[in-house]
Amino acid sequence: MCHGTPFANLSPNEQKVMPGSDDCSFASQHDPYHSRREKMKFKTLRTSLAVGLIAITSGYATQASAVPIFTFTEYGGFTKDVSPSIVEYSNQVLAPSPPNTTGGGTNASPNPVYSTMSWVTGLTPKSSLVLPTVTGPAALPAAVWTTISTLTHNNVIIPQATNWGPQNIWGRFILTDSAGPSTVRLDSDDPITINFVETSNTPPCPIPNPNNTNCDDRFTFTAVGLDSLPFSANDGSNWIADFRLANFINSAQIGNTIYTGEAMTSSLDVQVQIRRVNDGNPVPEPATLALLGVGLLGLSWSRSRQMKG
Repeated sequence: MCHGTPFANLSPNEQKVMPGSDDCSFASQHDPYHSRREKMKFKTLRTSLAVGLIAITSGYATQASAVPIFTFTEYGGFTKDVSPSIVEYSNQVLAPSPPNTTGGGTNASPNPVYSTMSWVTGLTPKSSLVLPTVTGPAALPAAVWTTISTLTHNNVIIPQATNWGPQNIWGRFILTDSAGPSTVRLDSDDPITINFVETSNTPPCPIPNPNNTNCDDRFTFTAVGLDSLPFSANDGSNWIADFRLANFINSAQIGNTIYTGEAMTSSLDVQVQIRRVNDGNPVPEPATLALLGVGLLGLSWSRSRQMKG
């Protein structure tokens, strides 16, 4: 028996003589109200799907754009490792210690450290190494090598060959996440350790002499302090900070040795690149969501046309 149609009030005998009355097909085909209701239902369905699609893609855009924005400050310096009869240390670096520490251990960035070391004690002028504190750009770009510090060697001619070492260079890389008040401190358990050789400045110069001065001085170093460090952002995403040496000016790197030009100011940059670690939960691509939504809309449109026909 049909319900909700003009034929619902007919007696059973009257309904039996109506064509198609056993499955209400006649009623659905000839009742204008029934047809109108079907059209309205599918129109509402299309509208709901369209709104849902917009919401889904908008949600993806919001999620995709909510990538943490980091700024940084790099503190670096030298500990008093070489005899004061050779090296003088100055300009103590006071680096803060935020609550969140990654990679730091019992040996991480011991205090005090100094931004300048000069040699030879008692001589004027002196050669020096300078490692300043650097505050980074408004946003630290991901997957881009960014300079976080510059090591400068002011190389003056010293009348006597003077070698020193080992000397530890420590760094404290502090990241600030825009998504919250806390910061992340990245400390390496191991410093960059250097040893310095002051040449005699009299040709012939030891080979190689890549800067072609009389004669290049050199630093040998261990790069353990440049190892990658993991950290987590305030939103729970996981990241890696990679470090390297780059942008050599009046200097050159061959293996684990840095050569600097005699009677010149030389420099090299310490750079960082941050990259997000895949956590195994990829976000759906917006194109996939769009195709899904369009497919559903297409189904509803096809059904609506079928009912209309």
